[in-house]
Amino acid sequence: MSISFTGINNIKISKKEYSAYGLYQKLNKQIGQGEKNFTEIKISAQLTDDKKGKDLSDYIKRTPNRFINTNSPDSIELHVKRFDVPKEKVNQSSFTLNGKDLILDDDRKLPVMTFLARLTRENAKNPELSQNQQKYLKIANKSIHKEAVEYIETR
Repeated sequence: MSISFTGINNIKISKKEYSAYGLYQKLNKQIGQGEKNFTEIKISAQLTDDKKGKDLSDYIKRTPNRFINTNSPDSIELHVKRFDVPKEKVNQSSFTLNGKDLILDDDRKLPVMTFLARLTRENAKNPELSQNQQKYLKIANKSIHKEAVEYIETR
């Protein structure tokens, strides 16, 4: 199914970067500790259905009810928190959708991750957004894609 993303309004994108010392899992599954570089990206928007696509309907159909904002079902707020440990080539991401932790731990959540991947990928090409906003969407997309691939490969 193709998603047009013509029905996105009031999109807001922000990014925050910082470093913190902490624990992480190395590629060999051992626990390491050291400086972690964090990137947090917040994306908020309103979805609609229009003559070119059914973005809101598709989002609601793909998304488990607990992740839909009951006060404003057309609103979406995605928070991607990623950390990198460059010397270990380790990076991990976590996701919050409409204020609820989104952990890809069963097949029912895979459709919403697919929707979010398409949302970030397609909007990263939106000429109405600044180059920085497009860049932040690409970072979020990379994290979502990696999470989905890892989930699929470990099933």
